[in-house]
Amino acid sequence: MSFTVPDGVAWAIVGALSLVLAGRFLLVRETVVDYLVNRLLLCSLFGLLLYRWPEAGPFAGVVELLAIGCVVLSTTYFLGIARVEGPHEEMGRVRRRERRHCSIALASTAVILFAGWSADAKGLPLDFGIGWQGWLLALAIGGPVAVIMALFAMRGLRELRSSIAVEKLVAFGLLAVNLFIWTNQLLSASELMFGRPELGPHLPRIEWIFTVCVAADGLLVTLPLAAALIDAAKLDSASRSCRRLHMLWRDLTEAVPEIVMTPDVDNGSDGRLFRMIVEIRDAILHLGPYLPPLHDSLGEHRGELDRFAYRLALAIAARKAGASPENRRSAEPLGLSARDFDADLRQLRELSRAWVRMRSARMPSIESARPTLSPPPGTGPAGLK
Repeated sequence: MSFTVPDGVAWAIVGALSLVLAGRFLLVRETVVDYLVNRLLLCSLFGLLLYRWPEAGPFAGVVELLAIGCVVLSTTYFLGIARVEGPHEEMGRVRRRERRHCSIALASTAVILFAGWSADAKGLPLDFGIGWQGWLLALAIGGPVAVIMALFAMRGLRELRSSIAVEKLVAFGLLAVNLFIWTNQLLSASELMFGRPELGPHLPRIEWIFTVCVAADGLLVTLPLAAALIDAAKLDSASRSCRRLHMLWRDLTEAVPEIVMTPDVDNGSDGRLFRMIVEIRDAILHLGPYLPPLHDSLGEHRGELDRFAYRLALAIAARKAGASPENRRSAEPLGLSARDFDADLRQLRELSRAWVRMRSARMPSIESARPTLSPPPGTGPAGLK
């Protein structure tokens, strides 16, 4: 076996791919595409390990042919990805297609082993174009790979129309990998037909091409893994916003527990953030009739949101104490209606900061407030400590 990839580089790729695969098996396995990508990486890792089999070891020639079979097998998973009809397609259909695609790879591997056995029996070196065995070998490898990657490229072109930047980046990367494979296939075909360019034996180049493609694919699939790791560590933007809204959300939902929604499933940090925003808004609307009017004693709280946070604390105290609502108008409490999600989030984050300031300034305790909404001017908020 002729190695074209240095051992240090190959083992570094094997180690990195093993870490990526372990992370994806733990964190990225929700959709059928995730399932197929993980199987693709597993076959690729197995192929790389077979290529590391010592040249002088037992069954070296057979192991090299099995490694080439793994190249074809891993390629069939691209065909499976290209034929996925949706992220939540029935897994039974996906696995039936997977078995059919793997049978193509197994048939190709059987042909590769037969060609190698026949060439060895006749004392011929095994390579493309050397005897009928070499032509059979070229057909068994190049035919499935060329057809599958062409079908997969068509899927990649469709993904380029997606509005999601990450999907476009992955599609561009996979199309670049396709172009690299096709270029090498064209060079090999030209060398077979015309003897130009003179690139040397074909089989060692398959290992080099395979290793480069596996490294590129592994790099691309780390993007969703990195996103999953950030989400698991709660370092994404939605999780940070949830933490900033938590104190305000906790106090409001404790005061108005009937508005708390119980989701059937965990929709991740984005779902939690959306639910918190809705619940905060609903709680404020329920507390609207209890909001005291503005008066001079609130003047020390200069910011609009600081004054509103102070009044909101009084409204919570009044509702808990069983006071009758006096603000019959029940107008929009913040005086602003959110026109979109981002504007709503910015406004509530500012209110949450004002709420934290109000709580940290040792403002009167909302639990000990008297059941009154409008304390006499000059006396300060009733019952707050």
